[in-house]
Amino acid sequence: MGSSDQSGLDFENSSYLHYLLRRGGGLSRPPRTWRTMALRTASLLIFAGSLTPAIPSALYAEEPAQSEESRGALVPGGTGKAPAGPTEAPVQPERPINIPLTEIIGTAPDALEHIPGSGHVVTQESIFNNHRLTINEALRPIPGVVVRDEEGLGIRPNIAIRGLDPTRSRKVHIMEDGVPIMLMPYGDPSSYYFPPIFRFDRIELLKGSGQLLYGPSNVGGVLNLITRMPPATPGGFFQFFGGNLNFYNTHFNYGGTWGKSGYMVDYFHYQSDTPRFTNIRAKVDDLTFKTVQELSERTQILAKFNYYREDSGIGYQGLTESEYSSDPRTTPFTNDNFDFRRIGFHVAVNHMFTANLTSTTNFFGHYIQRDWSRQSTDLDGDPTTANATFNTGNAIAATATRALPTAGRFINAREYWVYGVEPRFNYVHRLFGVDAVADFGVRYMYEESNRQQFRNLVSGIGQSCFGGANAQSCLGEDNLRKTNAYAAFLQERLTFGKFTVTPGVRLEYFKYSQQNRQAPGTSGTGAFNDIEFIQPLPGIGATYSPNKDYTFFAGVHRGFAPPQISDAIQLNNAVVDLEAELAWIYEVGVRSTPLYWLGAQATLFRMDFDNQIISQSAAGGTGATLTNAGETRHQGIEFAGKADLLDLMKGVADPRQDFFVDLSYTWLAEAEFTGTRNSSLSAISLLPGEASTVSISGNRLTYAPKHMLTAGIGYANADWGFNTRLETQCISDMFSDDRNTVNPTPNGQRGVIKGWCVLNAAANQYVKSINTTFFVTGKNLLDQTFIVDRSRGIYAGLPLMVQAGARWNF
Repeated sequence: MGSSDQSGLDFENSSYLHYLLRRGGGLSRPPRTWRTMALRTASLLIFAGSLTPAIPSALYAEEPAQSEESRGALVPGGTGKAPAGPTEAPVQPERPINIPLTEIIGTAPDALEHIPGSGHVVTQESIFNNHRLTINEALRPIPGVVVRDEEGLGIRPNIAIRGLDPTRSRKVHIMEDGVPIMLMPYGDPSSYYFPPIFRFDRIELLKGSGQLLYGPSNVGGVLNLITRMPPATPGGFFQFFGGNLNFYNTHFNYGGTWGKSGYMVDYFHYQSDTPRFTNIRAKVDDLTFKTVQELSERTQILAKFNYYREDSGIGYQGLTESEYSSDPRTTPFTNDNFDFRRIGFHVAVNHMFTANLTSTTNFFGHYIQRDWSRQSTDLDGDPTTANATFNTGNAIAATATRALPTAGRFINAREYWVYGVEPRFNYVHRLFGVDAVADFGVRYMYEESNRQQFRNLVSGIGQSCFGGANAQSCLGEDNLRKTNAYAAFLQERLTFGKFTVTPGVRLEYFKYSQQNRQAPGTSGTGAFNDIEFIQPLPGIGATYSPNKDYTFFAGVHRGFAPPQISDAIQLNNAVVDLEAELAWIYEVGVRSTPLYWLGAQATLFRMDFDNQIISQSAAGGTGATLTNAGETRHQGIEFAGKADLLDLMKGVADPRQDFFVDLSYTWLAEAEFTGTRNSSLSAISLLPGEASTVSISGNRLTYAPKHMLTAGIGYANADWGFNTRLETQCISDMFSDDRNTVNPTPNGQRGVIKGWCVLNAAANQYVKSINTTFFVTGKNLLDQTFIVDRSRGIYAGLPLMVQAGARWNF
């Protein structure tokens, strides 16, 4: 599952073509918080050390640092045949330490040979050479992926696959180095945290039946963020760049291998006016330490510790139509504050029992403290109203023209504890005379959240409601939620000549509990409820490779996503009938290199949901509880390809320069409610004469555009050390509510979101004498203004951003 080869599957920089051609050519806290975390972490590490090393799921040898020439194959325009513009210093590899790393695709030239589904890899070279500022930019060139911008910096991405709801990326299972990183992967899989894209070595995305090896949420796709590992030869880099919106970014990385030990430290800092609202500031710091130790030729251990901090003025509230028309990039909510801290650890132990039996045992966990202080709004958007009411996001649909703050304020204070252990085994064997490879394992995970909401409807902005006579009335929520989850999985790959058949099964069992801890006399005080789920998930896939230029694949599997604790057990602790999401997911496709200068992949997909969970109201905000939407259907076509025009014109592969075009396109032909389904809205969300309950069977799902396109053209010259690429990213119209409202409502929360296209460009020049790459990049070069989200009012898309900088390698 791993190799020293660095080929990938990213169409932007031709690494997929490379692969194919290689085949064929502030709140005070009780002091117990941090002590408890330290004790729990230490206990888990002691437990890990007491175990006999269990087995590496991937025989992953660290990738040797690439030479100056081999790096050229991965820059924009590279074809895998030769250098194309080095961007880093040449280093000579030593014998690497085997690194315990769980991959979902890998880096070998035949990484996708037997994967029965669509898979993609975005390489580090693509991220750097295209200067992707956010995960949103990096994922848009992957067919089938919809990414809805929020704050413009990619801090809280909203990622969707094939028309699923993108809100907080809840339908995508997100991992870092093979372990889940969501707030609570079962109970609250929301992406309020996302690691900085700049420290990724590559990004893997898998959408086929192979997802059964990962979970719990495998209804959309599995996203695995691979971070840098200690290099064989000591070295590092320092990068700095900045631009408009008062943006600047610094990134330092250094590491190396000394004998049988590898170490690496990575520090990243950036701050900027947020592209969404330029009168709001955001600052992020990220520090990672990683070490790899070779205990013996059979056993290796990796340990990673990370600290992340966000301090920003980012809030929820969007704009009304009137405010957007007046100034789309400022907000009156200037007293919001988001204070987020995360400490994470990951220990992985590789052990080789025999040449055929290996494993990786992952011990992982994190602690998160999240305080989000926000101003409340009047329901009618008028702060002069005498009977102003506490509200978190909605305004009267038909009349609101302003979303100005009142004298109210509330703080959502959250703590999250997550830890788990997962041994994964890889066994190469023969089954009834057939070559076979089995991947199997089990996992236990514990989750806990301490949720409080403090609100002040009387004192006014800047006044405290803690510790006074009104302290208890300020406590709007005080809940303790817990999850105990167990999973088992098995996948067997059988090889019959040019065919492979891969059946698999996953079993999920988890139990939720919730306790209301508010003071006596409060509704629901002391109530405790729990609920449990058990779900088997079968699947099977197959590939057929008649020759080195074509691989056909097909698969079907049971997709699954658990409901959140807040949906399965309401705040008043009444158990509700909110079921898990279940779907049958089908894929048929082909990967090919029909000509030496051309590579392509095409996939037909269909997703039939027995039940999909969506927002009950049109626009989110207060009262937007989730509900069983019943049956939905998604189907369409994905295509991605790349052509080297210089090779075509010359009639032979040019090893020193490339002139290429690439294309990624998704046609989401159908994404609609197919079962009996009604939309129910409260009076605040209704237009004059609009019924509170209407049938929406046959309506289009929200945030499910029919067409998505990314196309690029680029040039790279290895002799000059230069590469550049110009691209366009486009998305068609989409609905923001389940009633498919066309004309926008005055509050900005309903109406069609018009399609848009933006132009981006990047250029890099490597100067060998000082071992430095200088670069310049531009986003939304035409400075277009467009809407990307209406869930809590209008959010504008990324404005013109121009940045320049340098990366010094040492």
